[in-house]
Amino acid sequence: MKKIISYIFSFILAILIIIICFFTILKSTVMSKEYVISKLESANYFERINEEIIEQFKNYTIQSGLTDSVLENLFTPEKLEKDIKNVINSIYTGEKLEIDTSEIKENLKENILSEVEKEGKTVDFQDESIKEYLSAIENAYESQVSYSTSTVNSIGNTFSKILKIFDKVDTVLYILAIVLALVIVILNIKDIIGVKYISTSLMASGIFILLTKILVETNMNLQNIMIINQASTNVIQLVIKDILGKVLTLGFTLSIVGVISCLIYNIILKNIFGEGKNK
Repeated sequence: MKKIISYIFSFILAILIIIICFFTILKSTVMSKEYVISKLESANYFERINEEIIEQFKNYTIQSGLTDSVLENLFTPEKLEKDIKNVINSIYTGEKLEIDTSEIKENLKENILSEVEKEGKTVDFQDESIKEYLSAIENAYESQVSYSTSTVNSIGNTFSKILKIFDKVDTVLYILAIVLALVIVILNIKDIIGVKYISTSLMASGIFILLTKILVETNMNLQNIMIINQASTNVIQLVIKDILGKVLTLGFTLSIVGVISCLIYNIILKNIFGEGKNK
């Protein structure tokens, strides 16, 4: 009966270890604001978004009949980086996001005025076509930076709550795993403190995690992933590769520790306690 209970507990412990591992990976990656920002930097996200914004600006400018010179110095790289980081901060903290495009609009007006005056003409900023062009430029900047401020605010409101729950669940899982391991040790206090069952849990969880990685890689083609724009896609691909790398490391480590624990158990059992002890 004791063996049956121990095996049941070791199976539950293995499940807890698997869940804890995935929670730990998520907590150190996508659940971390600092991690996400570091990946944005690694993928040159700020520079790529800057290029995509300018490219979109040019498309609207061609349609307006103006030249690309009106797009000079509309915003600084520092402002763009700050706005993007504000988007990330809003998602993780739930703080309301507001992207100020008034400076871009004013700089654009000055550039338009300067270009038109060189041609000896005047410009009416109350003209409907000019107003639409100014609005299109502002919206293009905001959509490239945040996709949608209302969407970001909605996501942030929910995601920030999930993070708080996540931390509590993470702590509970660790406590349950420790308590369960102690129970296994106590049940097998005379049989080398339950090393056999705990090592089995470690091996099982490690193998499952490795199989999960293989299954994900087999059914996922990173090159076919497309999120919003190319800059965002590059970041997502980088994050997925990093997570899969962490999964591989964790699964391999657990498997090796489990195997070593089993070997130690068998060596101790055979040489110190005698084979008959396990019968």
